[in-house]
Amino acid sequence: MVAARPDLERADVLRADEPRPHAIRLTLRALAVTVAVASNVLAQVVSAMTDDYGPRPSGAGWAIVFVSVALDYVICGIVAWRLVRSFAPGWLMVGAAIFWSAGAWYPLVRQWGWVWPWVAGVTDLWAVLVGVLVLCYPTGRLRARFDRVLVIAVAIAFAIRLGGILLFSSPDAVQCGCAANPYAVIPSDTADFWLGLGWRFVGLALMLIVAARLIVRWFTSTLPARRVAFVMPLAILLWCFGTLQDSLSFALDWDGGWLQFVPPVAIALIPPAFVGGVLYARGLRSRVADLVIVARDKVDRALWESSLARTLHDSSLRVFWWDEPLQSYRASDGEPAPESGSAARPGRSTLAIDSDQGPIALIEHDVALTQDDRLLDAVSSALLLSVDNDRLRARLERTIQELRQSRLRIVEEGYLARRRLERDLHDGSQQQLVSLAIGLRIATSKAEAHGDEELADDLQRLSEQLADALRELRELARGIHPTVLTDGDLRSAVEELGMRSHLPVEVRIGLNERLPEVVEETIYYCVSECLANAAKHSRARNCSVAVTRAEGTVTVVVKDDGQGGARIEPGGGLEGMRDRVEALSGRAEVRSVEGLGTIIELTIPVPA
Repeated sequence: MVAARPDLERADVLRADEPRPHAIRLTLRALAVTVAVASNVLAQVVSAMTDDYGPRPSGAGWAIVFVSVALDYVICGIVAWRLVRSFAPGWLMVGAAIFWSAGAWYPLVRQWGWVWPWVAGVTDLWAVLVGVLVLCYPTGRLRARFDRVLVIAVAIAFAIRLGGILLFSSPDAVQCGCAANPYAVIPSDTADFWLGLGWRFVGLALMLIVAARLIVRWFTSTLPARRVAFVMPLAILLWCFGTLQDSLSFALDWDGGWLQFVPPVAIALIPPAFVGGVLYARGLRSRVADLVIVARDKVDRALWESSLARTLHDSSLRVFWWDEPLQSYRASDGEPAPESGSAARPGRSTLAIDSDQGPIALIEHDVALTQDDRLLDAVSSALLLSVDNDRLRARLERTIQELRQSRLRIVEEGYLARRRLERDLHDGSQQQLVSLAIGLRIATSKAEAHGDEELADDLQRLSEQLADALRELRELARGIHPTVLTDGDLRSAVEELGMRSHLPVEVRIGLNERLPEVVEETIYYCVSECLANAAKHSRARNCSVAVTRAEGTVTVVVKDDGQGGARIEPGGGLEGMRDRVEALSGRAEVRSVEGLGTIIELTIPVPA
């Protein structure tokens, strides 16, 4: 046995004891959720027990409202962690829920001078986090420069207020019931009022800017997710109204009455609107089934773009296809794709679709769709399926065409080879045998003239044997290639087949011109096979053959009134007939019912 190395064992122990990043992330999230729920519930319980609500509205109804808003943010934050690729929206929601309780804790910690200035300074931090949440909808990132500048301005305003409270706020102890502020550098009993008033109006101005930007983005963009999240701009406007009402109440000591419920309701609408928009974007995956239906057919670029835009509810969606000769992306109407960076539109994103054979397309879509990787993967897969099906279909069509041309060349070569062989037999061996037969007849006549009956009889027998051999050779030559087609036409050839048949055959030929030689030969042998089967197997009494031509197609119909039951079997004559017809891209159909005879219909395309 090989002894284990101690250093490797220690490394394995360290790796086993080392917590995984995923576990750390889940632990931090669970801790944040616990703190958010506990801080809000505990603050309301302690306020009710001490009956100390400070300047906030009091009562069980308000306690339920405040806790419900916090729970709303916590639940939506947990959902956002599972749905949104970026972790920021979830943390912003849970963080807002945590600092939402600061307003309830402020009157409870006023007796601690080293605590209450910090609590008073962060009472409105939840509003900063909610504002950032609104600006980063729906991707969880601040993509626009204006949004980042706005967040920096809000952060600076909040820092000024927090610093002002720490350095200047020193309210009257009798009116406030507060301990002295140990951080105050220049104590002022009116600093808190002016800082609070300035913060409210600055915050109101910034909120109006955020609301205006959100509304402008709403009307100028086609984000599919905002079909559901229409409550987002509504919530912002209600929040602005609530902030204005709160500012007036703070400045004029005015009781807003039931209007005080407007801000909590507006604030509570924001996270569901965020999550609802993301859920709507994810729900579009189920509509990708429509794209799979489109993908079954040949790629029509304009149809594909309209179908994709309709499926994703993004009317401004564009699909730019890769043009191999130009080495660039082009729309279905030939318009070149905008260069990245120079013509990029706000709120838009691109999805490049490539295969192992190179680029395929570039889809410019709404940025809201980037929230769902599976949706974009489904779109990409559907397009790849469509393109691959198109390529495979084109390849299959080329293969089938090549196969048809190859079979046709084989048939034509066979036809030419048989014709050469028939001509060689006719012009060579057959002519020699005919000359020999004439010579034997002359010799027989001479033997009879000299009275040599025995020699004459022998020569006569040889002449008869030679005639039989010549007849068999002619039959062989006719089987190789029907001479009647060379000397006559298809009408005479079919009529000869009818006369040679053991059944009465009615022949109707509706042709005014010759057909290609290979087509005439195929029809001849097929009719010959049908008449032979009718005479041998069907016990028919009558038979008919009809040949017609219409719109580039020759149709041959052979009928008999026999016992029926004929079918195409492997290795049979009907299968050979079908192979002959299909070699010319034709079709052979056999309709045969027991006791009702047989109808064989051949359809062969003939170019005009």
